[in-house]
Amino acid sequence: MNPQDVTTQWSDRPPVDSEFGIDPSYRRRLTRLGQAQYEAAGEGNRGRVDRIRSRLVDDTPLGAGVGRVVYPLPARAYTGGQYDDYVLKLPVPDHHDRYGYSRDGRSQNRTETTIWDRRQAPWLVPVVAAERRGRWLVMPRGRPVEPNADWLPEWRADVAETLDLTSVQGNDLETRNIVTLEGHPGLCDYGVLSR
Repeated sequence: MNPQDVTTQWSDRPPVDSEFGIDPSYRRRLTRLGQAQYEAAGEGNRGRVDRIRSRLVDDTPLGAGVGRVVYPLPARAYTGGQYDDYVLKLPVPDHHDRYGYSRDGRSQNRTETTIWDRRQAPWLVPVVAAERRGRWLVMPRGRPVEPNADWLPEWRADVAETLDLTSVQGNDLETRNIVTLEGHPGLCDYGVLSR
């Protein structure tokens, strides 16, 4: 697969998932409990965090990174949508700034939302719903890429050049942060991208 072809193929796609809708009662609960789980995590109260999250998500995490935990979005939480599955990114505070950037997951959720709103680029997995203060964020769920795919180095270089990146904090262009969505590669974690 040639990364250039991917950009061309995606250029005709609609930039937003207009069919997707979060259930209004789930949205309210998500915003309220999202803040509560964030505060409990900040206090180090793991038991309370788990109890709160169990009221929001049904499954175990798909992954965790600096400042966020990613879960499958429960099917009961949304209607419609052009993708098969969605993920929910819940923030956690981490005040041990060893890497030179904000480890606060709310900040990363806001950054991803801002980048998506400004760019809506074909190499980004879209943000389909988000709380403005960063308490939660929803994206389509992509599939992992083959770590040794021959197109990855060129694709990464094209993305870095397009973004005019001189450095990438947190190594966001690592293979673990690249997924395929409807057969096309996309960056699913861009909350700490740096120019």
